[in-house]
Amino acid sequence: MTQTEAAQKITAAVYEAERRILPARLANVPSNLFAAAAYIAAHGLDNTNPESFVAAFKAIYKSLDWAVKPAKLLADEKNDENKPATLENVRVSEQKRTEVVRAGEQRDKDAKEHAALVAQCKAVIEGYNPTTRNGYDARDRQEAQASWTKDLNEAEKKSVEAMRVFTKSLVAKREKRYADREAARGRL
Repeated sequence: MTQTEAAQKITAAVYEAERRILPARLANVPSNLFAAAAYIAAHGLDNTNPESFVAAFKAIYKSLDWAVKPAKLLADEKNDENKPATLENVRVSEQKRTEVVRAGEQRDKDAKEHAALVAQCKAVIEGYNPTTRNGYDARDRQEAQASWTKDLNEAEKKSVEAMRVFTKSLVAKREKRYADREAARGRL
């Protein structure tokens, strides 16, 4: 058999295979025939037999270019569209959920602590009542409370850790102010 005769038999087998797969129709591109020929060679099939090409078309139908898609490919595409998203591993999804819940619980805990620290600071500020020899020192109280309230309003916008530090420093400022007033009273 000459090379021309072999090529004619292969061409006839391809045309017959295309006729057998109707109503589906392959696009007229070389890549389709190369893919089918590679499949036939890899599986040791007879390239002059139309059944070999039909088997190749059926096996690699998803990777071929189609002018009219076969029913199986259309059904596969429709199923892929309707298929639910792939499920994650249960352990992984539960771990993610646990992390989200813990983060939410931590935010709630931090918000409560932040509110408690703000309330504590307000109580410290309101509780500052300096005295002099003659009694209550309203001017010093108003100045200190105004300054500390301004500082508190700025600190409220910050994190819980910043509020903890601010609360400690506010208590220390108040105690220092009382100590300075006592020391000044002792000097007089």
